[in-house]
Amino acid sequence: MSELLTPSQKSLAHSGTPAWAGRDIWGWLPGRATKSLVGTAGWKLALALLLLGGVLGLLAHSLYLAAMRIYQVDECMEVYVARVLAGAGDKSAAGHATLFQVLLSFCLRGGAAAAECLASARLAMVILFWVNWLLLACATGARLLSLRWLAALAGAATLAPLWDYGFEVRHDNLLLAGVLGMWCLARFGRVNLGASLALGVATALLQFVAFKSFAYTVPLSLAALAFPRAEAKLPRWKLALTWAAGAGGAFLTIRFAFGAAGLWQLYENNFQFLSTASSHGHRFGPGLALTRLFHQTPLLLALVAAGSVSVGLDFWRRGRAALTWESSLPEFLLFSGAFGILLINPAPYPYNLLHLAPYAFLFAVRYAEAIFSELRAAPGLLPLAAAVVVFAHVVPFAIATARHQNYPNSRQELIMSLAEDATDSVKDPVFDAVGLVSSRPIIDNRSFLHGLDLESFLHGPGPQIRDLLTQRPAAVIVCNYRTDWLPAKDQEFISDRYVSLADDFWVLGKVLPPGGGAVDIFHSGRYRLTTLPNSHLAGTYTNSLQSMAAPETETPLDGTLDGAKPTAAPLELTVGRHVIACDSNCQPALVWVGPKVDRLPRIAQQDHRRLFVNWY
Repeated sequence: MSELLTPSQKSLAHSGTPAWAGRDIWGWLPGRATKSLVGTAGWKLALALLLLGGVLGLLAHSLYLAAMRIYQVDECMEVYVARVLAGAGDKSAAGHATLFQVLLSFCLRGGAAAAECLASARLAMVILFWVNWLLLACATGARLLSLRWLAALAGAATLAPLWDYGFEVRHDNLLLAGVLGMWCLARFGRVNLGASLALGVATALLQFVAFKSFAYTVPLSLAALAFPRAEAKLPRWKLALTWAAGAGGAFLTIRFAFGAAGLWQLYENNFQFLSTASSHGHRFGPGLALTRLFHQTPLLLALVAAGSVSVGLDFWRRGRAALTWESSLPEFLLFSGAFGILLINPAPYPYNLLHLAPYAFLFAVRYAEAIFSELRAAPGLLPLAAAVVVFAHVVPFAIATARHQNYPNSRQELIMSLAEDATDSVKDPVFDAVGLVSSRPIIDNRSFLHGLDLESFLHGPGPQIRDLLTQRPAAVIVCNYRTDWLPAKDQEFISDRYVSLADDFWVLGKVLPPGGGAVDIFHSGRYRLTTLPNSHLAGTYTNSLQSMAAPETETPLDGTLDGAKPTAAPLELTVGRHVIACDSNCQPALVWVGPKVDRLPRIAQQDHRRLFVNWY
């Protein structure tokens, strides 16, 4: 059957090492083409500098985007849990914990503001983002710092799905780094006891990072142990025994460490929640995620589709002889396995592309190398190939990445700052359903609303959010699309006890009818008693800079509070019923201001559904 193969397929199928792995890209060009296309070593240096400059520019841009781009709800929850773990108080307030959140807790400074915590976590993740670029480039098998390696690094750095989710505060990014590291060991590392030990350790550690990690790590480990590469000199049982020792040792180490830190029950809570959600939660198909690839990575999809056909034809022609580490079959199986995992995932949100696009890239690189080798016979087609790369990969990447500029996190930072100004860090909880204000306590660790368990939370035995708010009233409520999931009774409960300074920012208070009346206080603290037009509540001023910055003099309400004349300063009110009386042409408003400020500012109005924007 060998006469049916192209020269590139023969090279991939029968050589011990890929032809491109040990030399730079110029080794692929025949002497005459090299002389005409490359000319001098200076041209090669110019190309290397161009690739390196492009990667450095992307590094700088990723830092900018990580600092300014809108935060997602999952990021807020991860940072909230990490902050609780970083503190000296009761760790059970976190509700659940993973190894990722434990590691993240070391990046957070005690006493820092919520915005600073999110920024610090994003900085840690953008560094991991760069590490994944490097791991992807190395996972192609290219020689470090060669032109081939630089080209692979530039390709990895321009995968649009990674820019969507790769520097977000997600455990998926740490899982990706672990799987890529395991791939480099199994695919290109030495087949020895040290490598098997490392594979076992990584398999166990990643299980504490993400519940789904076993679906990636166990098959990869089994492939490396059951089908070691041809140069392996050790028996399989020794490799398997060493792997088991590494996995068992790592598991016991984390088990005892979590137990000593009081975190094991929190890890079990997380494990049980995800197990239940995966079997009983809301299910949907992968279309939402996969359709993004058609306009973000069209060249990648084309190469994967063509490469899959090529692998199928090669297997049909050669049968079992095609089952070798020296072909592109391992990359095809890695991609196919990840694709299968996405298909069976009960909730394949788009961030799961983090576990598909990188493996598709590795497979596409192997197939692209075979195509490039064919161009040796027609070097005049190289400019056409370059144009295809630019217009089918670079341009879609630039368009997909540019849209992030339209989604800044400035509003979120404003809301976090306002909530912190209006609350005490110990006594005044904040409810936002996602953990945005990580520097303040939440009403209950069951108050996070998540799509995976929403039905059971809303229609289960309880308690409901209104019950949790009754037991521990929040001083501030930050509304967003997740609070819209609450049933009508919860919405009515909030509207009855809270007043709106903006559509996404509510505080304890009450607008009374003209002439006053009785008002119930559910959380003791400082309140501002004033007239409705002077209250700074939503609708009492126009949404313009001039209106929000207009000077104002504070005057006491012309009336009585519990029979006494109120002052212009905020009043310290206790839990219970209070009576406000004033003239019938005056409408009083009681607004929570918290321990720090005398008056909450006017806030620019914005639809609360825009505070978080998913899957844009």
